[in-house]
Amino acid sequence: MFFKYSDMSDPGPAKTFVFLDMREDSVDMGNFAVNMAGYPSEPTKYGFWDLPGFYHNQGSGFSFADGHSEMRRWVDSRTTPPLKKGIPVQDRLNSPNNRDVAFLQDIATRPK
Repeated sequence: MFFKYSDMSDPGPAKTFVFLDMREDSVDMGNFAVNMAGYPSEPTKYGFWDLPGFYHNQGSGFSFADGHSEMRRWVDSRTTPPLKKGIPVQDRLNSPNNRDVAFLQDIATRPK
């Protein structure tokens, strides 16, 4: 938890996401968590705990701690499996060497 803006030193407020579009079939506990397994140098351990949305041309919108927002188009098809209305997607998906996981890890919070 970060109680002050100045506590966000790594990766910093401009590179720390706060909210993103999430897939409707991945909402379970009402949060989005980034699986940090393999960060930063073991991409064979990459995976998802939750899947991001892909409602905007195969991408998601992000808001960052400094107040700006960005769009990100996903590049790995494992990030965007087909949506199955009314059926929850499996959590804890392995996704080795997925560049989208690397991106999420780079913009996630991490311990000091």
